[in-house]
Amino acid sequence: MLAAVFLIRFAVEEGWLGPAARSAAAAMLGVALIVAGEWLARRPAGSASALPDLAPAALAAGGVAALFGAAFAATAMYGLLPPLVGFAAMAAAGVFGLVLSLRRGPLVAMVGLAGAYVSPALVQTPDPSVPGLFAYLLVVTVAAMLVVRATAWGWLGWCAMAAGTAWVLVGSVVATGLDLWALAVFVVLAAASFLFLLPREALGTTLGRRLAHVPPLVPGLALLPIAAAEPALAPAAGILLLAPVAILAALRDARLQRLPWLAAGLGLVLLLVWAVPNWVPTAEPITVEGAVQHVIPGAWVPEALTRFLAICLAFGLLHLLAGLALEARGGMAWAGLAATVPVLTLLVAYARARGLATDPFWALATCALAAVHVGAAARGLRAGDAGRAGAHAAGATAALALGVAMVLRDQWLTLAVAIFLPPLAMIARRLGLDPLRRVAAAVAAVVLVRLVLNRFALGYDWGGMPVLNGLLLAYGVPAACFWWAARIFLSQRDGPVVRLLEAGAALFATLLVLLEIRHWVQGGAIGAGRWDFAEAALQTTALFACAWVALLVHRGGGRAAMLWAARAAGAAGLVLGAMLMAVNPWTANEAIAGPLVLNALLPAYALPALLVALAVARAPEARVPQGLALLLSAYALAAGFAYVTLEVRRAFHPTDIGWARIEEAEMYAYSGAWLLLGALLLAIGIRSGRKEIRLAALGVIALTTLKVFLFDMGALVGLWRVLSFLGLGLALIALGAIYRRFVVVPAAPAAPATPAGAAAPPA
Repeated sequence: MLAAVFLIRFAVEEGWLGPAARSAAAAMLGVALIVAGEWLARRPAGSASALPDLAPAALAAGGVAALFGAAFAATAMYGLLPPLVGFAAMAAAGVFGLVLSLRRGPLVAMVGLAGAYVSPALVQTPDPSVPGLFAYLLVVTVAAMLVVRATAWGWLGWCAMAAGTAWVLVGSVVATGLDLWALAVFVVLAAASFLFLLPREALGTTLGRRLAHVPPLVPGLALLPIAAAEPALAPAAGILLLAPVAILAALRDARLQRLPWLAAGLGLVLLLVWAVPNWVPTAEPITVEGAVQHVIPGAWVPEALTRFLAICLAFGLLHLLAGLALEARGGMAWAGLAATVPVLTLLVAYARARGLATDPFWALATCALAAVHVGAAARGLRAGDAGRAGAHAAGATAALALGVAMVLRDQWLTLAVAIFLPPLAMIARRLGLDPLRRVAAAVAAVVLVRLVLNRFALGYDWGGMPVLNGLLLAYGVPAACFWWAARIFLSQRDGPVVRLLEAGAALFATLLVLLEIRHWVQGGAIGAGRWDFAEAALQTTALFACAWVALLVHRGGGRAAMLWAARAAGAAGLVLGAMLMAVNPWTANEAIAGPLVLNALLPAYALPALLVALAVARAPEARVPQGLALLLSAYALAAGFAYVTLEVRRAFHPTDIGWARIEEAEMYAYSGAWLLLGALLLAIGIRSGRKEIRLAALGVIALTTLKVFLFDMGALVGLWRVLSFLGLGLALIALGAIYRRFVVVPAAPAAPATPAGAAAPPA
């Protein structure tokens, strides 16, 4: 072939051949190569001069390429053929290559497919026809799939899909008006050719299943940009009509039951991004002096949204009816389709039409959908199919939850959704509907995201009464619902859903305590006001108290979620406690109100130190790692020391705590307070028999000793210096005696030597 090409090139350079002769020579070369390939293929296979099997295919592929090149040169280079005739010649060469590949193998198919799909791009016409182009592309696609059906070459189907998708993208740029329907029809019919011409035997392989699920929907993805850019019906129809094609394909072969889900997902994405025409609500408010007194209701469906809402209704009904009609044959896959897609379609329609504003009329639609699913769940129970019944029960729950979201706002919405959890658990236990566990997990996730990550919750009106306010309903009731549902599910079996509900209950209970503290400190406005030392102190104690309660629950029932909740609350308490020690009233010069001892320093340092120390004391039972126990012990000691020091400082300087000069009496008081702290720790260590507490006590005493020698010796004068050293000396003597009496065990007297030959005393 190369020799012939070089010969023709030499003839052109020498002027031997004109344009017509060159094109004819190229066509004759193509025919000669194809004939040569056929002649080689018919040679006896056992002949000594027989060539390899690829030789006929290679010659045939070269011949197809030469025919395509001849038609292209005669049309685009030399203008010997009109554009339409040249296009037909190139297309014929490409399709001929596809047909010839049935005899000569994939190499010829590759050349033919490339020529067939590239031909339209190589011919320029003054009046291009978009419908004619996509009609031709549809013929090529069907031809390619017929070859796939006959040969099982999966790669050929993927290549045809990629080429068709590329042409859809090009068509979406150049097509306008009614020409867009050519793209839509091509997408639907190309998908149908993929699905119904693919041999069923191919679905037994991984490649065949992928070929049946991915390529039919990819050309539809190419229509999404134009559907999002303009409100034309054709692109939307091309995407939405993939759903019935997918349903029919899944009905034809059960191995394609995931395909309707993929098509439905693509349709939902379209409804979400489709360029809906602009519209304004027709309701008219009646105002008096700027205040709305009444609203005259307008049209339930604005005229601009009629087409969009009608399509949404048809799309939802298609999947609802298909699922209800086929669930007895296909089970959970069809029941899940009927339970999921209509609810999501209603949600998308509500969001696009009402902007998620409250609307009781839309809530009535969710009630009607929930009633349908309740009836379908009852039918599933009568048929003895718990999976179907569970799917429809989940659909009814989702529809009711969506209806609640359409009529409620703020904390009431989250409260209403959370109340669904215990009934879901009861229905699941009573009827044995295990799929409701996943529905409960989804509801729990919605409530968690809305209450924990919703920054607007700080601006809600919670009421002004401490404790008995809206926070109890918004966080306390969900915490109780989560815990109640977890107990019900746990009575059947344990699992991730139970642990999620338990963790959610612990999280809501902790947030309730923290927000109640802020509500009380800020006088009801939790979204405003400065986060001061008193609030941070109370929240630090609250975090450690919540961690302690979760630890007790873990010890009582062995629930892993409670152990992790305790660790999470404890870690948050450690972070907040470390911040309070770094930015304390002394360094921040912040006055502390209240009497001695009973003030904000108590929850900021003393109570957290006590709670952490109690947790460390039960560390082996709580399975606290050694490194974490050491960190908690260090924090407890530092917090206790900070409390004693700051209480002494506040006692001498209740107002100017940050800048006042340290007097001699105050300097002496620090030594005495630290010695008392060391003595208290030593007593606790001796009483509990824990060496680490005794070492902490000795550390405090050693610090006090260094302070007396390094600071008091120079800062104190006269009687204060005498009292400092006298008190330290007496305290050290007393503590040493106590340590020797209760800690240091005297060595046992040596046993008398046993005479030789005598029996040793019994052990």
